[in-house]
Parts: sequence; C-alpha cells; structure tokens
Amino acid sequence: MTAGRWSLSRRLTWRVMGLVAVAWLATIAFTLVSLNHEMNEMFDEELQALVETTILSLDATQGGVIARNVGVQTNDGERILRIIDPNAALPPAPWPPLTGEGFFDQPGWRILRRSGERAVIEAAHATAWRHEEVFEAASTLLLLILPLMALLLWGLRHTTRTATAPVTRLARAVAQRRPDDLSPVPADGLPDELRPLAEAFSAYVLRIEALRQSERDFVANAAHELRTPLAAIRGRLEISADPDTKPAIAMIDALTRRVERLLQLARLEGEVGIGGGPSDLVRILGLLIAEIRPRSPHPIHFDDGDHESLMVAADPDALAILLRNLIENATEHGTGTVRIMLAADGCLTIANPATVATIDDTRFQRRPDSAGMGLGLSIVENLAKAMQATVTRRVDAKGVAVDLRFAPAP
Repeated sequence: MTAGRWSLSRRLTWRVMGLVAVAWLATIAFTLVSLNHEMNEMFDEELQALVETTILSLDATQGGVIARNVGVQTNDGERILRIIDPNAALPPAPWPPLTGEGFFDQPGWRILRRSGERAVIEAAHATAWRHEEVFEAASTLLLLILPLMALLLWGLRHTTRTATAPVTRLARAVAQRRPDDLSPVPADGLPDELRPLAEAFSAYVLRIEALRQSERDFVANAAHELRTPLAAIRGRLEISADPDTKPAIAMIDALTRRVERLLQLARLEGEVGIGGGPSDLVRILGLLIAEIRPRSPHPIHFDDGDHESLMVAADPDALAILLRNLIENATEHGTGTVRIMLAADGCLTIANPATVATIDDTRFQRRPDSAGMGLGLSIVENLAKAMQATVTRRVDAKGVAVDLRFAPAP
C-alpha cells in the first residue's frame, strides 16, 4: 500500500501555527482575566472617589441633607449615588438595606457604603454594566490581535517555504538528471540536515557507476578474448575436409557477430569512437547492403529516393554500426523482403513483413527459427541517443517498420 502524499512545508507551517495559536489563546485568556481584574479595581476606585467627594461636599454645606438617589452621568440606573439621612426615611434602592462600611456585592450590584458627619453615602455600579465595559475592552483587544495573527500566518508560511526551498531544489536537481548521469550530487549550499542525504545519494550513484564500469569492462574483455579463439576455430574448420563443418562454420560466424555486437555495446556505453561526422548516408547504405545481401535469407530492396548523396551529422563508423544492426535484425528476424526507403525529406525507413498475428513492438518480427538475443536493438537505441537521432517504431498488420531521422550535416 502506498502512503499518502504530504507536504513538509505545509505540515511544519500548521504545527508551528498550532503551537503559536495555543500560546496566543493562553496569553489572551490570561490577558482577559487580568483585564477584568484591573478594570474592576478601576471601577472600585471610581466608586471610592465618588463617595469621598460627595461626603466632603455635604460636610462643607450648611444646609440640610436631602435623602435621594442620584444617577451618575446616565439615568439608566446602571450607576447610582444614594444619599441617606439617618433621621429621615430611607429612599428606595434596588438592593436590600446595608449595615456597616465598605464594599458589598449584592445580586446585580457592586456597592460602596461610607458614613459622613451628616449623611450616609452609598454608590453602586450595576455588574451587567461592568461586564459590558470589560467585554467592549476585550473585543477591541481581539480586533487588534486578528491582523497580527494573519501577519504571523503569512510570515510562518513564507519562512517555512524559504526554509524548505533547498529540499525542493535538491529534488528538482535529481529529477532533471539524465538517466546516464551518474555524477555526484553537489552538496554546496545545502543545509546541514540535507547534506547527509546528498552525500548518501552521491555514494549510491558512485557505487552504481562502479558496478556499471565493472560490467562494461567484463563484457569488453570477454568479447575481446573470444574473438581470437573463434577466429582460430573457424580457420581450422575451413581447412577441414569434413562436409559437416559447414553448419559449424555458420554457427561460428553467428557467434562471432554476437561477440562483435557485445564489443560494440561496451564501446558505446564507454562513449568510445562517437564523433560528429559528417557522413554520407546513401554511400554507407550502399556499402552495407552490398555486404549483407549475399548472405541474407531474404531479398533486400533499397530505394534511395533519387538521392545521390545525403550528408548527416553522424560519425561514419557509428552510423555504419547502427544501420548494420538494423538491417541484420530485419534479415535475421524477418519473414520476407526487407525494404529500405530514403524519403525526399531525409527520413530513412527499414521495414520487414509479418506473417503472424502477434507482433512484439520492441523488435523486428522474429522468424520461428531465429536465435537472436536482441543485442542489435540495444546498440541501435544507444547509438541513436548518442547521435541525437530520432528512432520511431511502427507496428501494424503488414509488419514492423523503423523510421530514422538524422540531424543534417552543417
């Protein structure tokens, strides 16, 4: 089962944002508790100042005291100043009668009671009004915090994206590498957390390159060592008077061609002998067809498209190896006439017919008695890539065709 995809930058942003949000909420809660406490202290100080001022004012007045309730600043009953004459009837109040001095908490009210020389003063705040004032102050504080939260979110997102940018660059550099690029990944500019990853990847690539080089060396050495004994065996078979040696000579020739293809493949992977040309495609095709036609099991028809010559940007030896492998694949694995056609636009087509319903589009149609191993097509693909030539296979009911387009010579 494949694990779901996830973003390091997004996960880091949300986790940091979650931690910051929890910290901010705790800070806001503490701030609101502190704000409520401080505002209540401020309101109590206001009641105390109001009561003391009223007492001083009454003590300085020569006239009699009038017992009454006075609304402070507003007449909505939220803040009340009550003047009580001990010798007169008590004025009505929204709280029960109080005795003693100091602050009292009654349902819906916060009251301060003080006695003067001539009167008793009670000043009260409605608790609902106090809560409303605290709520308005807290709302204003939160409205100021929200833009800061948005700015913090943007800053965290930008910071995490910048911090994880080296990861993206490293991934892009690895993804854009050519399949045959086995050079180490540069660790310059990477943070310390990513350097072990780049160094491990470079070490892994170097191990792959060492294994590939060992494989190429083995194939090249084995192919080179086999050429001499095969030539010696063929020479002895040719001078033998035994008529049964002819099939053996054919087998030796087939084995020799495979050894040559192995050597070509090893040289190609080592980029030995790949030049930029130019080469005459028509002349090379003519020479190859003249060489292959006498031993081909099928006719070879060549249509040069009225080209006397066609110069392409390819090394002559490499071009000859590529074309030889394609033509030999068509003759060895084909079931009929091999047609080689050179179009007016320079497109070269090599095709052979098919006589069976199932066609493997990775190679020419194979004859039932063919013993090929597919090395020729590997050489063709690697050579075409080295020459920057385009190879296209077409498969239909009529057979298999390969179209080649080479870059024109300067």
